[in-house]
Amino acid sequence: MRKIVLLAAVVVVAAATPDTFAGSGDVAAPRPTSEVTVWPTPREVERLGPDVSVPGEAVVEAGEQISQHTWQIALDALSQAGVLHQKIIRPGGPIDADAFLVRFRTDAAVPAEGYVVDVRDSGVSITSSDEAGAFHGAQTLLRLARPGAIPGVRITDHPSLPVRGIVEGFYGRPWTHAERLDQLRFAAAVKLNAYVYAPKDDPYHRARWADPYPSARLAELGQLADVAASVQIRFTYALAPGTTICYSDPAHLHALAAKIGLLHGAGVRSFALPLDDIEYARWNCPGDLAKYGPPGPAAAARAQTDLLNRVQRDVLAGLDGVAPLQTVPTEYSDVADSPYKKAFRENLDERVVLMWTGTAIVPAAITADEAAAAGAVWGRKPLVWDNYPVNDYPDAAGRLLLGPYTGRAAGMGVTGVLSNPMNQACASRGALFGLADFAWNDTAYDPDRALRAHASSLAGGDQRETEALLAFFDLNTRRSPVLARKISDFQIAWNSGDRHRAVAGLRAYAVTIADAPKLIRDECFAREARVWLDATERWGRALLAALDGLDGDRARFAESAKLVAEAGTAVKVGDGVLDRFLALTPGL
Repeated sequence: MRKIVLLAAVVVVAAATPDTFAGSGDVAAPRPTSEVTVWPTPREVERLGPDVSVPGEAVVEAGEQISQHTWQIALDALSQAGVLHQKIIRPGGPIDADAFLVRFRTDAAVPAEGYVVDVRDSGVSITSSDEAGAFHGAQTLLRLARPGAIPGVRITDHPSLPVRGIVEGFYGRPWTHAERLDQLRFAAAVKLNAYVYAPKDDPYHRARWADPYPSARLAELGQLADVAASVQIRFTYALAPGTTICYSDPAHLHALAAKIGLLHGAGVRSFALPLDDIEYARWNCPGDLAKYGPPGPAAAARAQTDLLNRVQRDVLAGLDGVAPLQTVPTEYSDVADSPYKKAFRENLDERVVLMWTGTAIVPAAITADEAAAAGAVWGRKPLVWDNYPVNDYPDAAGRLLLGPYTGRAAGMGVTGVLSNPMNQACASRGALFGLADFAWNDTAYDPDRALRAHASSLAGGDQRETEALLAFFDLNTRRSPVLARKISDFQIAWNSGDRHRAVAGLRAYAVTIADAPKLIRDECFAREARVWLDATERWGRALLAALDGLDGDRARFAESAKLVAEAGTAVKVGDGVLDRFLALTPGL
């Protein structure tokens, strides 16, 4: 991922700046255009005129409410467009007559996190109602700018979902501090705004929840919170006491409060108490039996909501600048009413945000009706904890999950969506890119288009590497749909008697597969995917050898079988499609 300094600025000479969110009519009527590509997909892009040539000098006008991290992005955009001399001024400051002006403006009519970027000969304006919108508008300007010019467009935009982000909630090796910082940079670039820290195998998150972090680790968490805030992302620390907590013991509430207090002192301003993946058919102490009665779903819900309410009302209420508490209930993956859910919705403080995974732990789809049912059964709109592309469960063993983000309905009516990624941070970004595009503009979302855009970005725009990445992504998508279609085309041609066309048609794609590992150059992605890339090369060569066999050199079938054996089965690549086809080829 290309790292950038995250700052921004806005526009224009006052007469050319839109006065309202809808824009002003000081030029000929703008026309919609699809020629400008910005990610996530904006709601409205209008062509105002030809591309704007940017002079060698520019001024960014930004009020005190615009952070340095925002206006710096505007400076980066100007540099990208070829501006050699730039300066920042406050509103009303001196402006050279020949300077190109980028002005940040405030308009309360702009929706939360929304913006209007307006590019004209006289300059650029970025209009928003809040700092997050100004930041997102500056990011859009950065993506518009190209050497020598900025497209003469107006982009009017705001997100579909209030919460869009990442929950680092998987089992296995947690991400490193450096990986988290890099993921925050990526998340900011695609307009995500939430990061929940909840790695199951951080002992201080779960197994040793009551123990304070060592000072170095605490400082790292504080840095994550600070960096996240600087790029308009809310960093939430999740503390998971459910495996050992005694709900009725005041000492345990005190331990929770102390841990939260330490984290607040380090800079964390949002907290979660997840109660997932625990046993509620037993208590952890005799006191809970005495207070709540025999263990069971309803009793567990009463104990859990007592705890959550006390943390919300008594612990967080005493801390400055803290967001409402978040939680994951123990019954988190269905919409069937139950004694547990009934007690939970009747007792839980209305401020607490509740996460839900859909109608399964790893659902193939989440529909608007299912989301509405979840809202009804829990008594509040859920925040979706989306278990894709996480690969920490048995059915995903040996897999990278690189397919597009799909199956989530537009207009779900939820609080937001958080992706639970893979242990492989960089390899998770294809799904995160798709989630960001979906959550920003769900009605315009196209999974395949988003995945191609991510591949192109990863490849630096190189077409051959982009195609190599897409072929590799497909091999690491359930049922490899692109390869499956090409094999189907092969079978149709083969069965029709046109065997030369059948082999030639599939061979071109086999070359793409076999060559992909040496074409994929992104250092982080290639490092994380290395064993899958090595296996892909063997499978691609095996497919080429099998096609040679079908073309008449039957001795090549033995080489194909040898390469398949070398690839092995521990690492899954194109399984259920490529392996089955190769097993059939000698008999065709």
